[in-house]
This record gives sequence, structure tokens and C-alpha cells, in this order.
Amino acid sequence: MITLRKHVFLCYTLQVVWCVLVVAEEWTVTIPNQISGLMGSCVLIPCSFTHPSAYIPTNVAWYQYSKLPGKYPVVFSRTKPGDIVEHYSGRTELVGRASDGDCSLMINGMILEHNGEDIYPWVDEVSKSVFAFFQWRVTLEVTDTAPRPQLSVSEVQREGGNVTVSCAVLHTCPSSPPSLSFGDQRGVVQGYHTEEIQGRWRVLSTISFVARAEDHEKVVACNVTHPGGQTAAGEVVLDVSYAPRSVSVTGGSTVVQVGTNLSLSCVSDANPPASSYLWYLLRDGLVMPLNHSTETAAVTDLHPDENAFHCTAINPLGRSKPSCSFVVTAEYKPSILANSSCFYHTGQVICRCQARARPRAKVLWMVDEGPLFPSSDPTTSPQNHTVMDIWAAEGTYENVSVTCLVNNTHGYDKLLLSVFVKAPPTNVSISQLPARPLEGEKVTLSCLGHSHLPISSYRWYRVFGEQSVLLREDSGSLSLSVTRDVGRFRCSALNEMGECSSDTMAVNVEYAPAILPLSFCSGNDGQVRCECVVDSHPVAKIIWTPWRIQDNQTHNITDLLNWRILRSILIGPKVDDMGDVLCNSTNEHGSAFLKLPFIAGETSAQRSLFYGGVGGALLLVLSFASFLFWRFYSTKRRDCRVALEEVELKGALQVIHHDPTDCPGNTLTLTVSEEDFHYNVYDTGYSVQV
Repeated sequence: MITLRKHVFLCYTLQVVWCVLVVAEEWTVTIPNQISGLMGSCVLIPCSFTHPSAYIPTNVAWYQYSKLPGKYPVVFSRTKPGDIVEHYSGRTELVGRASDGDCSLMINGMILEHNGEDIYPWVDEVSKSVFAFFQWRVTLEVTDTAPRPQLSVSEVQREGGNVTVSCAVLHTCPSSPPSLSFGDQRGVVQGYHTEEIQGRWRVLSTISFVARAEDHEKVVACNVTHPGGQTAAGEVVLDVSYAPRSVSVTGGSTVVQVGTNLSLSCVSDANPPASSYLWYLLRDGLVMPLNHSTETAAVTDLHPDENAFHCTAINPLGRSKPSCSFVVTAEYKPSILANSSCFYHTGQVICRCQARARPRAKVLWMVDEGPLFPSSDPTTSPQNHTVMDIWAAEGTYENVSVTCLVNNTHGYDKLLLSVFVKAPPTNVSISQLPARPLEGEKVTLSCLGHSHLPISSYRWYRVFGEQSVLLREDSGSLSLSVTRDVGRFRCSALNEMGECSSDTMAVNVEYAPAILPLSFCSGNDGQVRCECVVDSHPVAKIIWTPWRIQDNQTHNITDLLNWRILRSILIGPKVDDMGDVLCNSTNEHGSAFLKLPFIAGETSAQRSLFYGGVGGALLLVLSFASFLFWRFYSTKRRDCRVALEEVELKGALQVIHHDPTDCPGNTLTLTVSEEDFHYNVYDTGYSVQV
């Protein structure tokens, strides 16, 4: 009996052991060994389990592992919420369902007291003899510093191309992931949230934009903010490649002296840096390439005045635009120009000294080895950097040595100008004495002029229209008795260099009035018209004594003057007994009067004939007077017999000169002899028999 009981107990024991082994093989727990959480944030501990197929789990609890026997601090329990320890109370929740084999635990608002604790799940009240859940534990790690985000940027960053910056951070709180931002960086932002490994999630944010050269070496920052308020930041520096830009030339001083060696540098902004260069020189509107291809250029042949340098930088991505001008001003000592000279003009020796210099030069003069004296009022030309001064000496100089000295801060230049002066007469004119002769008196005309060499002889001409008749030679004066129609005269002055003529002059003659036969009286249709025509110089005053005048009668008097001819017109009412009309003319030299008898009863045809005759006569007189007046003003000063070119020479040389404004062109003179007439063109020797 005892033996039978032993066999039954042994069978039962084996059956229990077999059942336990079978059940134990079907229970498993998957849980991370360690998980980190940020203080103040949450942690989701992923947890899953398997169970026997015949078993249906209903509840999951979490406990804090303790080595003390009988101590099982509750971390989470739906059935015993009051047993949850204080530092987990209100912070834990089960996010999965036990029936699904999900035992995941969420811990919110992690604190430092959670750090280092081991916790584990337990399904229902499964005996530890069936499955020891405490052997599958997770260690909590709490940090108070947020991890820095991980940043990356596109490998190719080129101006004009798209660039993407990525920012990523791992976290343990999928329900409240951290937020990412790129500060003030422009671009298109996109976000992603994925689970990376067990208990880890990844937040990724990207920003894309078109790269500019200005973005090179720009810092792009990514800022992370976690639910508990902790923040972290990371940054990446852009490396944008672009062609050269912002090119300029540098070279120290921009004002140097001609002959100075100059070292220039071509500075550019480029990534990668410029590897070759082109150099240009802009001078006088022409662009000239320089034989330099490196960043620096040595210039040894600076030209005077402005030298404008440009450069272009080149790298594998392209070339820059030409730089702005770097202008180097090359200064130089004075250089007296070839047009500096002395010449003779209107009785003066005039010396002109012109020099090119930079900076502005000072002009000094020295005459016949005398002391140096400064210029009076030099003229400068900023456009071509010249200075010009004139020294003039009044009077006649047959020999004069003039030295022009020009200097500035870089040196000086001087030139000796020696002049021997000869010239035809100039400024020839006629004077009259007395100035106001009476008709019949003697008048002396004098021929005046300036000359060096001296005037050796004179010629006198009487002018008739286009013709000039030679009256006499040798004497500088001409005496004659004058009448009112004495005419016009001119003279020529001669020396060994040539001849120059005066303007034509009409002799001034004064005389008493003379009433011309053109005077008359006539009447018709109740009116009387009288005209009194007077020749006088100076102009006479006319007084009318008309016919019987009644108290209520009025008369109109009109005076018309044509050169020396005065025409006075009297118009009044006609009366029965007209009588004679008296015209009385007076000037300072005498008077004249004439009775104008009244001729009554003429017909309109007779009056027309009479007026026509008178008008024709007056027209002839006025035409002749106008012709003389026109010829008087149209006849200009006759030209010099020797048509000399102005010659300006430097050195101890002879200068032959005349002033073309005094005697322009060639001279054509009519010479009168008893046998015949000759027109003589003096500068050609060509003559024509008339």
C-alpha cells in the first residue's frame, strides 16, 4: 500500500514538473536592458511578452527591483494604485494591452530619483515558479542635459544650386517629440518622425534653399526644444563655391613720379580662390593688355598723367567682371613745348612760353641776362596739364634775348629765345588839319603809321569808286584847297619790308547853305504845297515866310535830311491872293533865301508832270549820294604791298612779321602816268595794260 502511494506521488510530481516546464517554455519578455530619459520629459519603455496559447493574460503591473526579501515596490498597477511608490505615483501609465502581449510603460516627467533604478513587468499573478519576470529588468538613466542635434549639409554647395541642411535628434518620448528650428535661415522646411531602435525615436528636420555667394562660411544653426524645457543647439558652416567677384586693384600710393616702379595686386572674393588673372591698362581711351597672369603685377613703364589699371580674376567656376579703375597719376617735371617763341606785333615784342608739367609749374622770365622775375598771370589748362605765360615789351626791340624758366617739385626746364625784329608799317591812318575847314581854305592831310624798320617813303592817292589815282610820293603830308566836292583820299607808308595803306578818308568841308533849283510851290484843290531843298554843312535851319495868314489858318512843315541835302515841305490852305512864299536857310557859316512864286491853276496832269520831274531829279541826286555813301563804307583799308607770312622762330634767328589784321590780303593799286594806266599786283609782279 505504501509502495502504491509512493508511485502515485511520484507520478503526480513528474506531471507537475512536466506541466511547469511546458508552461515555462511559452513565457517570454522582450525589454531593453537600459533606457535613457531627459529630466522633465517622458520615457516610453517598449515591452512585449509571449504566453502559453491556452493562457489569456488580463493585467500587467510594474515593480521596482529590490534585493530585500519580501520588498516589491509597485511602479504601476491598475488593481493596486494606492501601492505605487511616491516618486512614480501619477507619473506612470500602461500604453499597451495585456491581451495583446504589450506591456509597454510610459513614465512622464522623469526626475533624478528615477536614475539608476531597475524596474520590471509582471503579468497577472503568475507564480514566479512558473516564470520569474524579475529576471527581465530595464535600468533607468535620467540626464539633465539635452543632447546636441546632429547636422549635415549637401556635399555639393555651389552658387545658384540647391543646398539642404538636415538636423536630427534622438528622443524617448514619442507622444511629445522635441521641436526643431533653423533660426532666421530662409528656405523650405520639412519634418520627419521615425522610430530608430527599441525605445528610441528620431526627429528629422530639413531646410532647402538656393545657395548664394554671400552664404559662403555662413553658420546655419539648429535649435532643439524638449517637452520639459531643456534645449540644445547645433550648427554647420556652409562652404559655397562661386566664381570670382568683388574684384579690385590695390597698389599703395596713387600719385607717383614718372619712372617709379609700381607693384599692383588683384584682390578678389572667390571660392575656391582665383587661380589666374588678366591685367589691362586704359590709356588715352585705348585698352592695352598687360603681360601678367598672376595676382600681382609689376609696372615699370608708367606714362605721364593718368594710368588706369583693371584686372579680371578666374577660377574653375568662371571669371569675374573687370575691376573698377585703379588710377595712378604719374607726375613729371616741366617740359617747354615747341610752340614757345617770340614775335613782333603792333609795336611790341611778345614772347610766349608754354610748358607741360604735373603738378602745376611756375613760370619765370629773364631778359638780356637780367634777374629772374615771376610771370604776371599765367594761364593753366587742367585738361592737358599745361601752363602758358606771355611776356610783352612796349616799344621797339631790334635785339632781345628772353629766357623762359618753368619749374615744379620734380625739376625745371628752360629755353632761350633770341629775336631780331623787322616788319612792314602798321596802323597807317590819315589825320586832317584843320579839322573843320571852310570851302576854299587850305587843308593839310598827314599820313601816320608805326614801323620798325622806319618808314622810308609815302604815297598819296585820290579814290574814285574802285580806282585809286596816285597823286604824289615821298612826302608824308598833302596840302590842297578844299571845295565841297573835294573827294576821298588814302595814303601808303613804305619801308624796306613792305607797304601798308590807310583806310579811305573823305575830307571834312563846311560851307554856307545853298538853295537848290528843285525848290517850288504849287497848289490845287484848296491846298498849297511848297518844297525848299538846301545843300549845306553843317545842316542848315529853314524858316518859312508863307502867304497871308489868317488867325484860323494852320500850316504843316516836314523836314527830310539825306546826307547834306535838307528838304523842307510846307503844306497849308489856299487863299485868293496868295503872293510869294519865302524860304530862308541858315547855318553858322551863312544864310540863303529864295522867293518861291505861286503858280495857280495847273491841271492834275501838269501837276503830275511837275512832281514827276522833281521826283526824278531828287531820285537821281539821292541815288548818287547813296552810291558815294556806299562806296565810302565799302572801301576798306588797302593791303600791304608785301604780303608777308607770320614766322615765329626760336633761337638767334631773324623774324619777319606783319599783322594780318592790319593789312589783310594782297594790294591792288591804280598808278597814273601820262602815257597809260597800269594795274600792278605787287605780290606777283603781274601787270595788265589798260
